[in-house]
Amino acid sequence: MTNQMKRFENKVALVTGGRSGIGRAIARRLRDEGATVITAQRGEDEDFESIAADFSNPYTPEQIVKEVIVRHGQLDVLVNNAGMMQEARIEEMTLEDWQRNLNVNLTGPFLMIRAALPYLRKTRGSIVNTGPIEGLAANPGHAAYCATKAGLHGL
Repeated sequence: MTNQMKRFENKVALVTGGRSGIGRAIARRLRDEGATVITAQRGEDEDFESIAADFSNPYTPEQIVKEVIVRHGQLDVLVNNAGMMQEARIEEMTLEDWQRNLNVNLTGPFLMIRAALPYLRKTRGSIVNTGPIEGLAANPGHAAYCATKAGLHGL
């Protein structure tokens, strides 16, 4: 039997929103490929090492990246997958609701990238931003989601 090195062996991957859905599938695949995976989202993750995170808080991304470095000494992959979707038309949405959507879906990934870049440059690492089809078109009931995810596609 050949002991073949896996693609992400000796790599550290951070997956935001990795506790469920697409983020969970990404985290599992990275683990299957040999990566040490840390997820960051609201609450704990029973399947992966995790960091509780509130992405509406602009200080959260830097704290998360620093924690990953303290625990593992490196960062090789950042997957910006965390997000929120609020069912509301523009006329129903408060400015506070709009701002929370913007913070979680667009400002959070921007700040994650900014915090992670020095470490990713050292390891020649990668950034993956996941975004839905709704970031490419309009949906009147998901105005903030579509707008912020369109911004994420651009980022």
